Formats: sequence, structure tokens, C-alpha cells
Amino acid sequence: MKSKILYIFFSLSFLIVNTTLKGQEKDKNVFLTHIDSASNRVDNFPRIANKFLDSIPKPLENNIKGRIAEYYHLKAVISSHLNDQAKIYLYNILSLKYAEKEKKYEIAGAASIELFYNLYIIKKDTSALNYLKKAEEFYTLANDKLGLIDVMQMKAYIAQYNDEFKKSNNLILPKLNYYKSIKEDSFYYMYALFMLTSNYAYLNDNTNRIKYYKEFKQLEKDTTISTLLYKIHDVTIHIASTEMFLKKKKTDSTLHYLKKSDELIKYMNNSDKENHFKNYVAYYNELKNVEGKNNYIDSLKYLNESLIKKNIDASYSINESFIENSEILEVETNKKKFNRNWIAFLTTLLIVLIIFVIVRYKSIKKMLLEFTKRTNEYSFLQNNHEKLKVKVVGLENYIVDLKKEIKTISSITDIDDQRSKIKELHKEIHHSTAILLVKGEDHLDLINDLNVDFFNQISMKHPTLNSSETIICYYLFMGFKSKEIGAFINTSLRSVESKRYRITNKLKLKEKGIKLVDYLQDAFKQTLTTN
Repeated sequence: MKSKILYIFFSLSFLIVNTTLKGQEKDKNVFLTHIDSASNRVDNFPRIANKFLDSIPKPLENNIKGRIAEYYHLKAVISSHLNDQAKIYLYNILSLKYAEKEKKYEIAGAASIELFYNLYIIKKDTSALNYLKKAEEFYTLANDKLGLIDVMQMKAYIAQYNDEFKKSNNLILPKLNYYKSIKEDSFYYMYALFMLTSNYAYLNDNTNRIKYYKEFKQLEKDTTISTLLYKIHDVTIHIASTEMFLKKKKTDSTLHYLKKSDELIKYMNNSDKENHFKNYVAYYNELKNVEGKNNYIDSLKYLNESLIKKNIDASYSINESFIENSEILEVETNKKKFNRNWIAFLTTLLIVLIIFVIVRYKSIKKMLLEFTKRTNEYSFLQNNHEKLKVKVVGLENYIVDLKKEIKTISSITDIDDQRSKIKELHKEIHHSTAILLVKGEDHLDLINDLNVDFFNQISMKHPTLNSSETIICYYLFMGFKSKEIGAFINTSLRSVESKRYRITNKLKLKEKGIKLVDYLQDAFKQTLTTN
């Protein structure tokens, strides 16, 4: 009986603590969805993405533990889109700090690359090479091949920055076809062409400048490159071309590229704006136009004043961040001290309780009666729990109905109509996936009936593909983009792109010069007509 009373005490204590922890966990899950929402909007709607991040209360350790590196990485990307250079540096420092702590090596590599760029290219600090070395180490740990290509191309960019344009070209040209072969992300080929075009402009080699710019222009509509990234590099090429024609004193060509640069001014970073305004000053100086020259000298002054203001604002942010970290450290210290005192108190209380139970056992009988009453109340709660279980049956019926709809779609003979119906069904599944998969439904089993022939044939042809790779193949076959696939299977765009790269290697398509999507739609097109 004595042991039973102790068991009851511990059970009630556990129930109270567990209920409190579950409430806290629910709040944390809400804030984690804010990270996902910001990630989905960061490129197209950076200001909205920033609002999602700002809605997460401080200290971050209490609300998004394990994803703080991602939080600061998104903050850095947003600052880049908003051209806030000082904050880019601050947020990348914090992103790297937490990425190392959380062992998020891809994020650590990305932060290190950005810190290298900020310190070496913008602040002209040669110690930045340590960050480039760190980036290579992090990407190696993460087995991130595309990240290692970033590091490789930065070495060519260092040579360009140091006016070693021939050396830069010599680092790029031998690997140009390799960059071109990375079909899942054409950014690396575009960046190589960007550097080649700029280098030849600085070398006054107009023939090669035109040659590689034509190749660059062919990537303008490439779906693997965002419009923002393309325009950012395009305007920098125009600025380099302007400088080339200024040196040749060809004022008509100079004006042509100045105007083309004006059309893309919203894509310029601060360094590009400074160079662009300097080119206008040189152009009007060549024309002996004092008024035009002075206008752009004033523009340069205004730009520098704006940068000083931004740096001051960023300094305040840095100070606030240091204060916040100090406060977090103090809170953690106090928390540990409080926990030690609490444990000592509970231990003492437990010893007193045991002594009390041993000495005053008979007086505890009244407590047993009270416990019996509590047990009856617990039975009432348990009955309500049974009613909730009945509601779960409704979810299972939804799955059955969904599978009936899948079989109906699979019987449609018109390929375009079937593809359209499947896309509509996938969007419906996406809204309910979180509920369905909690019930134990495997994603592959759930969509298998949509096209049984496809899944049978791809399993026989390519047995080395795992379940997640097979799912991605099916979604690509049906015409979905990587971003949509990421949303369907609840993963990041980078993760989907990485898996596409591995699938291409497994199927040995790269050496054949065949795109993954083209291969799937050609090899398995008969599965649509047989369904």
C-alpha cells in the first residue's frame, strides 16, 4: 500500500509536468512554421518574409531551438535583397555561429561564403580567405558538391577582383563545359559566363566580350535561375562594358551602356551604383559638361551619406545583438541555478514525504478516499478520450474516399485531362498531408495508385532508387517544379535540387547529356496511355 501511494504521487507529478511541456511545445511549433513561411517567400517577397521572422519572440533559444542558424541565414538573405550591406555581415556572423553549434554544415558553408565576400570584396580585408577555407571545409562535411563549386568559382573571382583578368579566365575556361553540364542549376554556368564577359571587357577584348555575352543572354529565360539573380549580374556586365568604352573614348557606345545600366538600376548593389555614378562623371567630363558631371558627383555624395546612415543603424543592431546575447547568457545562468535549487527542494520534499508515509500511514486513508474520487473523474476524461477516437475514424474514411478518387482518375484515358486531374488532386492531398501521414500513411503508398504502371516500371528499370527518389521522379514526370515538390513532401527547395542531382547521377544521364525531366517523360509516357 505504501508503494502504491508513492506511485500515485509520482504519476500525478508527471502528468502536471507533461501537460505544461506539451503546451510549451505547441507554441514552439507555431514559431517554427513562421520559419517555413519566411523561407517560402524570401526571394519574391522579402519584406513579408521579414515580418514572419520578426513575429518570433526573443530569446530565440526558447522558441526555435535547433533552427536559429536558419533564422539568421534568412535574415541575411533578406538584407541582401534589400541591399542592407552592414546587416548582411551581422546576420551571417550569427548564422555561422549557430550553424556550427547546430551542426548545420550547408548553412555554415553559405554563411562563410558570404562573410568571405563581404570582407574581401567589399571591405578589402585579406583575412577573409580564412572564411573561404572554412566554407570549403563545411561543404565537404555536408557532402555538398554545388557548395564546393561556389568555393571553386570564388577563387576565379578573387583573381578578377585583383585585376588579374587573364588568371581569372584561365581558372574558368578549363571548367566551362563542366559548369554547363550542371543542368539542375544553371547558375554556375551563368556565373562563369558573367566573369568571362567582365574579364574580357576589362582586357579591352570586345570580340570575346560579345561572344560570351551572347552565351550569357541565352540563359535569361532559364527556369533554374531566378530573374533577380540574372539581372544583378547583367547590370554588372553593362557597367564593365561602359568602363571599356570610356577607356577607348567612344562616347556613343559609352552612353549606350550607361542607358542600359540605368534600365537595371534597381538591381544594382551599392558598389555597382558607385561605379555607375563614377562612369557618368567620367562621361560628362569627357564631354566637358560641367553641369552633368556635378549632378553625378552630388549623387555619389548622397549615396555615401546613405551608406554611412545604414552603417550607423547596423551598429545599433550589432550592439542590441550583443546585449541580447548577454541577457540570454544571464538567463541561462539563472535558470541553471534555479534548477539546482528546485532539484534540492524536490529531493528534500520527497524524503520528508517518505518519512511522513512511514510514520503516519493510517492518517493517509482519507487521502485514499480523495484519490478514489479523482480516479472517477479520470474515468470521465477517459470516456471523452474514447469519443475522440471515434472522430479519428472520420479521418480514415477520408483516406478511403481519397483512394477511390485516385482510382477514378487512373481510369481517365485522355492524357491532358488525366494530368490536370492529378495536379488538382495533389493540391488537395497537400492541404491534408499533415493529418494523413500522422496516421501512418506512407507517402509512396498514398500516391502509388495514381499510376501503378509508372511505379512498377521505374522500380524494375531502376531498382537503386529509394522511395523518396521515386516520389520525386513521379512528380517531375507529372510536370511539377522543384518548389512545388518541396511543398508536397515537406522539405526545402535545396533538398529537392540535391536529390535531383543524385538521381541524375544514379541514372547516368549527365554523361549522356539528357535532362532528368526529358528522360522520365520519354521513358514512361506509355504509362499514361495504359492507365
